[in-house]
Amino acid sequence: MSEIQETDKTMRALAMVGGIIAFIESILQFMGVEVLDYGNNILSGILGIIFAVLVIFLSIRPIHYTPAFLGILGILLIVFSILVGGIFVIFATFLGAIS
Repeated sequence: MSEIQETDKTMRALAMVGGIIAFIESILQFMGVEVLDYGNNILSGILGIIFAVLVIFLSIRPIHYTPAFLGILGILLIVFSILVGGIFVIFATFLGAIS
């Protein structure tokens, strides 16, 4: 297997982990447990779930510009106070951009 395919699989796996963490973290937003202290609990939770599901779908079935979309979704996750999952998605973006 070539190096590009290994990097792509690593990007997809890391994006999947980040999406699952972001999904769990956005569910915790509804319960009032937050890593960061900004953002609206309900709005951040709903948007975090939507963005986390999009990240999971992109990791299952990548498209041509997947690293760019993962970067945008990672930044949006961090903006809406889903910190840990957003950082994992940003790392996956860097791995995808390298290949």
